Amino acid sequence: MSTPNSPAAAIRRLTSPADTLRRAWRRGSTPPPRVSVPEWADRYRRLAREAGSTQGRWRTETVEIARGPMLAPTEPGVHVVTAMSCTQLLKTSLLENVFGYYAHLDPCPILLVQPKDDAAEQFSKERITPLIKATPALRELVGTGKTRTAEETLTYKAFPGGFLALVGAGSPDNLARRPVRVTLFDEVDKYPVTREGDPITLGEERTATFGTNWLSVRACSPTVEDESRIERSYGDSDQRRASVACPHCQHRQFLDFFRHVEWEKEPDGTHHPETARIYCEACGAGWSEGDRLKALGTARWHQTRPFQCCGVRRSPLDDYATAWRDGNADPVGAVWDWWASDRWAVYRAKCPTCREWPVDNEHAGFQASKLYSPWQKDRPRDIAKKFLDAQGDEDKLQAWWNTQLGLVYRRRAGKEVDPASLMARREVYPAEVPNGVAVITIGADSQGDRVELEAVGWGRDEESWSLGYEVFEGDQESPDFWARVRDFLTRKWLRADGTPFVAAAACFDSGGSHTQAVYQFCRANSGLLRGGVHAIKGESERSGQRSPVWPPVAKVKRFKTERFRPVIIGTNAAKDTISARLTIEAPGPGYMHFPAEWDRVRFDQLTAERLTLKTISGRSFRMWKPRPGRANEALDCRVYAYAALCGLIHRGLKLNRAAEEVGAKADPVVLAGTSEGDRITAGKAQAQIVPKVPHPAVLARSRVRSRGLAYGR
Repeated sequence: MSTPNSPAAAIRRLTSPADTLRRAWRRGSTPPPRVSVPEWADRYRRLAREAGSTQGRWRTETVEIARGPMLAPTEPGVHVVTAMSCTQLLKTSLLENVFGYYAHLDPCPILLVQPKDDAAEQFSKERITPLIKATPALRELVGTGKTRTAEETLTYKAFPGGFLALVGAGSPDNLARRPVRVTLFDEVDKYPVTREGDPITLGEERTATFGTNWLSVRACSPTVEDESRIERSYGDSDQRRASVACPHCQHRQFLDFFRHVEWEKEPDGTHHPETARIYCEACGAGWSEGDRLKALGTARWHQTRPFQCCGVRRSPLDDYATAWRDGNADPVGAVWDWWASDRWAVYRAKCPTCREWPVDNEHAGFQASKLYSPWQKDRPRDIAKKFLDAQGDEDKLQAWWNTQLGLVYRRRAGKEVDPASLMARREVYPAEVPNGVAVITIGADSQGDRVELEAVGWGRDEESWSLGYEVFEGDQESPDFWARVRDFLTRKWLRADGTPFVAAAACFDSGGSHTQAVYQFCRANSGLLRGGVHAIKGESERSGQRSPVWPPVAKVKRFKTERFRPVIIGTNAAKDTISARLTIEAPGPGYMHFPAEWDRVRFDQLTAERLTLKTISGRSFRMWKPRPGRANEALDCRVYAYAALCGLIHRGLKLNRAAEEVGAKADPVVLAGTSEGDRITAGKAQAQIVPKVPHPAVLARSRVRSRGLAYGR
């Protein structure tokens, strides 16, 4: 029998219900440890093998640029954190660490929003579950990780004092079902607009019951200017940007690709991106890769949002540049105050007159490019090479701006094009087919009383030449009408040396008033051209989405005996590309050549639509709209000819290789006396323009000489 002071009696007292209740009360009333999110990650987090290329302890210093966004949740006054950056930097780890910090040290209801439900499940399986399993502090709280227990499912992770719910942004019920204190929004530019409004607004409404003790984190790489949610969110923030100190002179600069990265270039225009490196704007020293990595360890974040104070509008970045150029011994101190503790650190913008902090920090925004990335594949030489490779391709340029610089892209497709400027660059071709053309495609637009067709020649890097434009009027139900169209499709086009070309593919619009007639013609002549004669229809893209110009092979419907199915093409994407290329002013990749025979009416039709910004339910998107009073047949024909080219490329055409092969078969003697095209002025009378034609001897020789045709014809 134990005495009152025996160990057994002490154990009974410690496990009594009253004592258990007292200990629980003390734990509940004890505030969370005063540590920051990066400090929590350095102390507790472990990296899972299946969630990345590394494993072991988390070290924030590995990606020092990420420290600033992770300090923001514990910064006094901050309620919203926006991370707009390049790919593989800042974003996903920020969401993971914020979840881990609150689940472990400050438990509460947490909502993590992905664009779709299946994306939420994938994020749970690939990121959250490995994080929990690899981190002991979380594994003890959240549970087993199995998906069939009452306390944990794939999209619901319960822990003492709170939970993590992972939902898709497409359902308002997902966003409005429960009160939450912390909302984590991932890939926000991919969110759909629900019938009840913007998903971010709906999600943050769930935090209303938590008073001032709430947090919202938004993370995404940006997309297109004026459409990107993350861009608007960053614009509403205090717009923090990071500076690094030069290893040679300690000058702080905000790394910018176009200001600080240089590489060697030959007099003939040849670039050497492998020589690209960062150069200090102060001392001019070129940084080695070791210098760059050393500089990244000095990253500090600054508020850069312009502000109005003491009757003057100021821009912190401009003020810093002015202070540095004026020889200020401490240009950083002249513009910002360093505000730091063990739980936050930021340079607060200050007014040089009253020395106050006029920029609120309630919404902390962060933006960074690949120049701040420590990874081996993100060196300046790699960024520069991707930049050079993207030239001339709008889609690649947008991807480069979004993924490498972490900035929105303003597509050149939205630039207004003056028809008069296009007329001024008309040309007299040396022959029906100028040198450089490798493949010919035809686009046909069907109207009520006519069909308009354009034959377009395509060369290296999709440089194009309009070769012929015909309007066939008549009864589209008549066989004679379609016989004339068929003759145009099969006609031969001659180069100056006599080389004959025939069209490789054609696309016919089937959305007019003679759909069945177009179907019958395309069905009967599907094998007329090597690449096919296709009936096409523009995809319904009313909400501004961009589908591929030519659908994936699996989605191209083959016609059946009882039913003919048109190919559904992405007209928005095609018009984006064509409009962008109209702005290219020098022959080369993507440049569009026009013959002297084109008149102002044809150019008005080619530029008959303009890109407008439309907003519905808080979401903005780009739409092509016709200009009042203008026909658009020439634009439609060019869209369909480009779609035919995209169809050939999908089926294996290597355009640049074809251009080299066709060019190698050219007669150098004949072509030596021709030019790529003689420019004329827009005011020159059309009657004075006499197109050049091949010499009769060249035409006779072409009939007896075997020539290979473009794309194998």
